[in-house]
Amino acid sequence: MTIPGPTRSTLLGVFVLSGALLALEIALTRIFSVILWYHFAFLAISLALFGMAVGGLLLHFRPDWFPRDRVHHQMARHSLLFAILVPIAYVLILGVPFVYRVSLPAAVSLLLIYTFAALPFLFGGIALALALSRFANRIGIVYGMDLVGAGLGCLLVVPLLSYLTGPGVIVATAILAAVASLFFAASLGAGARNRRLLVLGVLVAILVGHETKGWLRIDFSKDRLEIGTIHSDWNPLARITVTQEGTVNWATSEVYNGPKPETLWLKIDAEAGTPIVQFDGDFEKVKALQFDVSALVHTLRENAEVLVIGPGGGRDVLTALSFGQKRVTAVEINDAIIEAVRDKFADWSGGLYSRPDVRIVNDEGRSWVRRAEEKFDIIQASLIDTWAASSAGAYVLSENNLYTKEAFRDFLEHLNDDGILTMSRWYFKGRPIETLRLTGIAVAALRDLGITNPAAHIMVVKRSTWDWAYRRREFRDGVGTMLVKRTPWDPGEVAHIQKISEDLKFDVVYAPGLQNLPEFEAIMGDRREQFEAAYPVDISAPVDDRPFFFYMLHARDAFRIFGSGEEIEQGVVQNNVRAIFVLVALLGIVLVLTSTCIMLPLFLSGGESFPRGGSSALYLLYFFCLGLGYLMVEIPLMQRFILLLGHPVNALTVVLFSMLVGSGVGSVLSNRIPERLFLVPAAIIAVLVLVYAAIVPPILDASLAFPYWQRVLLSVALLTIPAVLMGMPFPLGVRQLSRLREGMLPWVWGVNGATSVCASVLATVFAIFMGYTAVLMIGAGTYALAAVTLLLVRSREAREASASSGP
Repeated sequence: MTIPGPTRSTLLGVFVLSGALLALEIALTRIFSVILWYHFAFLAISLALFGMAVGGLLLHFRPDWFPRDRVHHQMARHSLLFAILVPIAYVLILGVPFVYRVSLPAAVSLLLIYTFAALPFLFGGIALALALSRFANRIGIVYGMDLVGAGLGCLLVVPLLSYLTGPGVIVATAILAAVASLFFAASLGAGARNRRLLVLGVLVAILVGHETKGWLRIDFSKDRLEIGTIHSDWNPLARITVTQEGTVNWATSEVYNGPKPETLWLKIDAEAGTPIVQFDGDFEKVKALQFDVSALVHTLRENAEVLVIGPGGGRDVLTALSFGQKRVTAVEINDAIIEAVRDKFADWSGGLYSRPDVRIVNDEGRSWVRRAEEKFDIIQASLIDTWAASSAGAYVLSENNLYTKEAFRDFLEHLNDDGILTMSRWYFKGRPIETLRLTGIAVAALRDLGITNPAAHIMVVKRSTWDWAYRRREFRDGVGTMLVKRTPWDPGEVAHIQKISEDLKFDVVYAPGLQNLPEFEAIMGDRREQFEAAYPVDISAPVDDRPFFFYMLHARDAFRIFGSGEEIEQGVVQNNVRAIFVLVALLGIVLVLTSTCIMLPLFLSGGESFPRGGSSALYLLYFFCLGLGYLMVEIPLMQRFILLLGHPVNALTVVLFSMLVGSGVGSVLSNRIPERLFLVPAAIIAVLVLVYAAIVPPILDASLAFPYWQRVLLSVALLTIPAVLMGMPFPLGVRQLSRLREGMLPWVWGVNGATSVCASVLATVFAIFMGYTAVLMIGAGTYALAAVTLLLVRSREAREASASSGP
C-alpha cells in the first residue's frame, strides 16, 4: 500500500528524536568516563550505537512486526519505549559492579553494562529506521530533519552539561524522546497522547528529584566506592570532586623536614587529580613547595613573568608566588576547576585565583599561547595530560596537543630572549620513556627553530620517589623536570643546577658539559633518528598530525606484544598494552557486528535479500562507503579545529553542529538533483577532501589571532561546504534503491549505521599509526569508491532494463 508523505508533526518527531539520540550518546560518554575509563567509554558508546543499526535489521527481518498502515503508531511506541528505558538503563548500569582486570567477572560486568546501554538506542533506532524507510519517497526532507535534529542535539547537550549534572542530562534526553513520541502520536487518539504526557510528567519529576535530592548520583566509580566527597560539579569536560587528603608529596626533596601544607584533592572523572594547597597568605607555611623538583626553574629567574599551563588546583601558581615572582598567568581548560578554587574553596586556597598578581584564563593552553602577543620569562607545565593519564592507561588512545613538536615550538617562541620552558613528567624505573620522549620533542622543536646544537639548550633533573611509588603499587621511579632555553645554558647556570641538585639530593640526568646518561646523550646527538628507531618503545617526537604522546609502542611491536602476552616491566608500556587490548577487542567486535549486519540478512533469507542481478551487493558497498567515509572526514576535521577554537568542547560542538546541520541542508537539497547526476556529490567530496587536507591547516594557522566570533564563523563556513555535499549521497542512494529494491532500505540503514561505528574505531587506529591526514585521505578514497560504485549500479541496471525490454 502507498503511505502518505510525512506530516509536519512526523518531521518534528524525527527532529526531536534524533537530537535526543545524539545528546544521549554524548551524555553517556561523560557518564562512562566517570564510572569506567575513557577507552571503555569509547567501547560502550560504540556498541550502544549498534542498537540503532539493529533497529534497521529488525525492520528487514520482521516487517510483519511493523505494519505499514500503523507506521505513526509504531514510531510513537518505540520513541516512548526509548524514553522509558533511558533512566531504567542508567540505574541498571550503576548497579553493575565494574571490575577492571582480565577475568570472567570483568567480562560479564562489561557485557551487562554494554547491553543495558544499547537498549534505548535499539528502540530509538527502530523509530528512525521506520521514518527513513517508510517515507523513502520524501527521504531528502526526512533524512535532513534527522541530521539537523542531531546537530541541534549536539548544540543543546553542552549547555545542559553546564547547568545540570551528568545524570540529569541523561534524564533530559529521555524527556526529549517523550516529546518526540508526542509528535509522532499527533494523529492518534487522546488516550495515546495522555499516556505520553503521563510518562513526560514522571520524567520531569525524576529530573527535578535528582537535581534537588541527588536521586541518581554516582557513588561507585572505577571499581571504588566514592567516600568523603565535599564538593562535586559537572560540565561538558568532566565531573570534578573534591576530598580531604592530608598532605600530598609528588617530588619534594628528601632533605626537607619542615611542615607540609594540608591539601584538598580535586579529582577529574574520579581518577586524575590535582591538589588545592591550604594557604593563608603566609608563604613560610608552604615552603615545602620550593623543595620540589618541578620548582627548580624559579631558582634560575627572579621577578619573572610566569605562564602556567594547566594549573589545576593552583600548586604551580602558589609555588611561583612563594619565590617572589612578579606575576603569574595561569591558563586552565576546565572552568569548573577555576570556580572551585576561586569561589567554593577561596578561604582554603587563600583567594589564590583572585590575587592581583595572578591572572586566570579559561582556555586551552596551546591555543591561548598561539594567540597571545605577550612573552614570558618562564612557561611551566607540570604533569599535565589532556585530562591526566591514569594508571589504567585511560588516555593512551587520546590525543594531546600540548606534547607535540609544534606545541613546543609555540611555547619557545613565546619566551623572552633568555626565558625558560620547564616541563615535568614521570621518570620511570629502568627506562625513563616519558621524560626521554619529552626531551626528544624539545630537541625536534629547537631544530625547527634553526638551532643546530640543541644539547646546549637543555637540562634534565629527576627526583626519585620510591616510597610514594611503592604505596601506590605503580612502576614510577620519580618525576623528571626538563629545562629548555632558546639560548645556550651558560656555565654558571649549569653549575647552579648541579649545586642545588646535590644539596636537595636530586639527580642531574642531563646538562651541557656534565657526565650524562647515555640515552639522553643519544637523543640529542646527530644519530637521534637511528637511536629512536632502535629503542624498544616509540620515543619519537609526536606531531600535530599524530599527537599521541602516551602511545609508545612501535607499530611493529604493538600487536606482537599483545598477541604473545609478553611481560612488560614498565608501567607506562603496560598501559599501552592495555590500550591495545581494548583497541583490538573493540576493532574485532565492531568488525564482527558489521559483518553480521551485512551477511546475516542474506543467510537468513536464503539469498532472497539479493534480487535479480548483482546490483544489491553494489548497493551494500555504496552505503558501506558512506558510513565509513563520513566519520573518516569528520573526526580529522574535529582534531584540526581544536587549536583554532581553543577548547575541545567548542571544537566538538562547532564541528558536529556544522557538519550535521550542513548535511541536513544537503539532504533537503538533494531532492533537486536529477538521477543522471546522483554520483556527482560523492565524486566532488572526494576531490574536496583532498584539497582541504592541503589548504585547511595554513588557513587555520593564519586565523588564530582573529576574535573568537570570527574564528567560529570561519569554522562554520569551512565546514559547511563539505557538509552540504556529504549530506547528499545517502538520500540519493535511497532514492535510487527504492525504485527497484525498497525492501532493502532497512538493511542498508543498518549497514550504514554499523559501518559508522566501525569508522570511529578505524579512524583511531589509522590516526595512531599513520596520522590524521592519512585518515582524511582514506575518507576521500571511500567517497571516490562510492561514486564509482553508483556508476556501476547505474550501468548494471541499465543493462538489466535493456535486457528485460528486449524482444
